[in-house]
Amino acid sequence: MTAIALSAPELAARRKSFFSQLGKKDNPLRIAVIILYIAAVVLGATTSSIGMPTLRENPTAPLGLQLGEASPIRSDEYNAFSPIVLSIMATGAAPTTSVLAAPADLTHRYSSGGFFETLVFFDSSLLYTASFLPDAMVFAAHWWLPALLLFLFLPTWFEQVGSSRRWGWMAAFLIALSPAASWWTMMPIQLIAYTIAGSSLILSAYRRFTAHQRVVPALQCLAAGILIAGLPSFYIPWSLVLGLPMLVATVAWVIAHQGQWKPKLLALGCSGLTAMIFAAGMLWENREGINALLQTVYPGSRRSTGTAQSFALLFGAPGLAPMQDMLPVGINQSELSTAFTITFVWAVLLVVNLNFFGQLRENIAIIVVAIFGLLWLLWCTVNFGERGTSIPLLNYVQPARAAQVCGILGSILVCLLLARLPRKVNWKLPLTAAASCAVVTAYAVSSLQLSYLPEMSRSSIAAAAFAVGLCVFCATKFPSKVWPIVLTSVLAAVPVYSANPLLFGLGDLRDSETAKYLSAEGKRAAETNGVWASDFGPFDTVMLANGVPSMSGLQRSGPDTEQWKKLDPDASHANEWNRGGGFIHFQWATTGEPMTFEAPVPDTTVVRIDPCDLKLRWPNLQAISSSQSLDAACLIPERTLTWSGKEFFVYKFQ
Repeated sequence: MTAIALSAPELAARRKSFFSQLGKKDNPLRIAVIILYIAAVVLGATTSSIGMPTLRENPTAPLGLQLGEASPIRSDEYNAFSPIVLSIMATGAAPTTSVLAAPADLTHRYSSGGFFETLVFFDSSLLYTASFLPDAMVFAAHWWLPALLLFLFLPTWFEQVGSSRRWGWMAAFLIALSPAASWWTMMPIQLIAYTIAGSSLILSAYRRFTAHQRVVPALQCLAAGILIAGLPSFYIPWSLVLGLPMLVATVAWVIAHQGQWKPKLLALGCSGLTAMIFAAGMLWENREGINALLQTVYPGSRRSTGTAQSFALLFGAPGLAPMQDMLPVGINQSELSTAFTITFVWAVLLVVNLNFFGQLRENIAIIVVAIFGLLWLLWCTVNFGERGTSIPLLNYVQPARAAQVCGILGSILVCLLLARLPRKVNWKLPLTAAASCAVVTAYAVSSLQLSYLPEMSRSSIAAAAFAVGLCVFCATKFPSKVWPIVLTSVLAAVPVYSANPLLFGLGDLRDSETAKYLSAEGKRAAETNGVWASDFGPFDTVMLANGVPSMSGLQRSGPDTEQWKKLDPDASHANEWNRGGGFIHFQWATTGEPMTFEAPVPDTTVVRIDPCDLKLRWPNLQAISSSQSLDAACLIPERTLTWSGKEFFVYKFQ
């Protein structure tokens, strides 16, 4: 096969010309991104699923405007992530997760008042602006912030490491439009965007230090360190897969770049020292939650080993469009969704056919991203056996989770390589790459049909393979044109364009009569250190969203053991309640019925107890909500509420 050559002078000339012109030419795109962000904020528009029928007062008459349907599979988003955000906005402080739970600041990126976490989790600290801005606008601003940073900083990062902004835009679209990002409610974007922004600021600081500037690069290092300090937060397995490679590639590029060492040491030293100080401070402030999580029965300090994942799971992302209209068999939509791992096949063919890349230092970012990408690809394609559990960092990541997002690294890698193509490419490489990627996609999507999506039509298989082949051919054959990037981005949106609803406002979680009543009661309870409890999960959600202190609800990091011992003094049922990443539910027993504990699924604890007994054990209990009428001597009927289309009875205590 004929190798594609790009001479050193042509590479240097193209880079100089491209950097001096395209950085200015894409200003309209950056302005458009900012305008779209502002428009979404002003309209209070998000793709949240908090418009679920279970989170409506009357599902047949929902409040507000929602285009499309919310997805039941996003329970963590609409029962945990978003209600926590709304709770912070309602209270102006930490969210009202269960009083039986340890703090979950680290796992949900919010501050309980600590100095370091308030700055590191700046995105959640911005929620305090709800004290003077409309809640829907603040919620939308928080929702879209990671996507804004991705599109503003990834093209810049590409240019800074010697590539081109053009392909940085394509990488951003491939990441944002991947099924993994859509079906995991943008989690992969959040887990890479802040690190990309911090990495770009490091590179900016380095160039400014080289130009003998001091104040501005010092401030950039401070901001970069704070952004990067948040790497060990939220969902750490994906932070390792996505964020760490970008940081290492940035550091390696600065070290390898030809130039004086003083600016390098200043940029890396200042940002690195800041990151270490803030990360250490943040982890220290969250030691209670970390300790609780590590000691839980589930998920605990589990370790994983590399195992082979199905071909359909690895390379089937381009064929997941039918999943917007049908449920998969034997797996849910989130577990089946992946990023565009097919980009690794494309990248290999580009590497084989490019015989000139320039000097090693000019390609260090490509090398680092490739090494990390292949490492995680091996983790989910090769059986490592028991020894895999002892490999540091890798053993924190389940191979299925690596399979879902490693294609994001592949997307970045292939875009870095496409920038190395000459302006004119002969027909052989584009045709070979297109055919190879189309065949792999056809086989993977056919496997999807056989294993997970039996109702998928054969025409869908052909369409997915053709779309991949077309995008690969056009982008490889015409690397100096913009339209192949537009085409690829449009076709990448096909598998996910209707996967999320478009919600304007906050629906019934703010504007319903039930929500308004609970908001007022939450303020009264907080003033008297009182708590509530309910026997229905969606009711727990509306209580959390409106700042009602509660016993039922979320236990995300793990239990507060001392608080649980008020219910289970000898901890004989710790196996049922010593769990993290989940929910606490109550069931109301009849008078005299003994208390029981149950863990029907790994992330859920159910306590069945007489409400009068619960009041004796927890004197601060002020009220309960029940899905059925109760008759107990300690209860005083308060009122009835409607939620999820059902009647609920509110009782207070004598």
